[in-house]
Amino acid sequence: MFRRQGVEQRRRSLAERIPRVASLSWPIVISMLSFTAMELADTLFVGWLGTAELAAVGLATTATFLINGFFMGTLQGVSVVASQASGSDNKERALQSASAGVLLAIPFGLAVVGLSLLDVWIFQALGGEAHVQAMAREYFGIRALGAGLWYISLALCNYYQGVGDTRTPMKINILANAINIVLDPILIFGLGPIPAIGVQGAAIATVIAQGVGLVAVLWHFARHSGLLRRVPLEVVRSIGRLGLPMGVHYVLGIGGFTLFTALLARLGTVELAAHQIALKVVSVSFLPGKGIGQAATIMAGQHVGARHYSEVARSYQAALVLTWLLMGLFGVSFVLFHESIVGVFTSDAATIALAGKLLIVAAIFQLFDATVIVTAGTLNGAGDTRFTMLAGIAGSWFLLVPFAYLFAYVLELGAVGAWMALVVEMAVVAGVLALRFQREGWRRALVNPQVRRPFRARLRRRAA
Repeated sequence: MFRRQGVEQRRRSLAERIPRVASLSWPIVISMLSFTAMELADTLFVGWLGTAELAAVGLATTATFLINGFFMGTLQGVSVVASQASGSDNKERALQSASAGVLLAIPFGLAVVGLSLLDVWIFQALGGEAHVQAMAREYFGIRALGAGLWYISLALCNYYQGVGDTRTPMKINILANAINIVLDPILIFGLGPIPAIGVQGAAIATVIAQGVGLVAVLWHFARHSGLLRRVPLEVVRSIGRLGLPMGVHYVLGIGGFTLFTALLARLGTVELAAHQIALKVVSVSFLPGKGIGQAATIMAGQHVGARHYSEVARSYQAALVLTWLLMGLFGVSFVLFHESIVGVFTSDAATIALAGKLLIVAAIFQLFDATVIVTAGTLNGAGDTRFTMLAGIAGSWFLLVPFAYLFAYVLELGAVGAWMALVVEMAVVAGVLALRFQREGWRRALVNPQVRRPFRARLRRRAA
């Protein structure tokens, strides 16, 4: 009887918390969808210029993500500090985290401009024909000039998300991405007195859109919160302590997946095309999970800030159930309709057959991927960013890449074998992160010594 009552209480608890998770996450998902629409528009318009231009933008985009990854991840520390300050009802500290993020964004942007001066060496390392590299450097150089604008907007949007306002960043991102989509054809192909600029026009459209987004978020922040504040050094250190591991994780994760893609590229054109198609499809299923994962970060940070530690587990369970449901439905659709889905992208029979098999493999790792996203998000919100960094890097470099080579080349399973390495990586990382959360290892990362000491005493009793 008591067990039945406990199960019913847990079900009611989940039913009460799932709407909260959905309310926080859906604006984040919409923001991500607007970015996806922008990327598709860029690909479409540049693709009309020619294959070389499309390849150049693709190459430059890869370089842009590799260089921006560390700084983007580090600025995620603003969201964690703001969420924990919001949970403790310390509005001033939350606002200070926003100001600290803006101050960090300025040197970050200048660093990207400095790195862009190494463009010749960067693109020689990435490869490609000489004329493609030349166009890629032009696009990359313009995008680098707008990095500071983007970082300031990102820091303030992370603040808003941290305090639970996910709708304001959504509106700003939709505005900026819509402007980019409108300006793309005008600057790429020309209109009236405006000359056609080609690939450079696509980059300029993005920088202008980032500038508009910056003006919008600064106006909103100044209107509701006043001017930027004086920032204590301790707040900057907190953002660095929490954000740096996420930055390192982000950039090394991109590097590991870039190497994984390079292994697939060596298998052949059909294999690479099938991989790209399947990856585009899977990225759609990833969006709701990523949105819920960020919501889990916000809720965990707020509960930790309020010292409601038991609530961390409850919000985690609600986020996990919702993500399993959504990404599980995507997995079922991949199994049932894989050929129809792939057929939207290509008419080549060999590519359709292989990409369809890759989607079936993707269906296998959907629940593992959901677990990784939500558990890592919750641990990050609790401040355990170093552990998620180590788990993520180990998964990318010691599981994904070696097993992809083993399955694809040694066992001669080709692209399907390479994608099976994704199953291995996500299953192991999901288990490690879930165990970390279950054993409350995240409490070691808490700043408050009054919280750490009882936890460590409990650990010693267990060991005894």
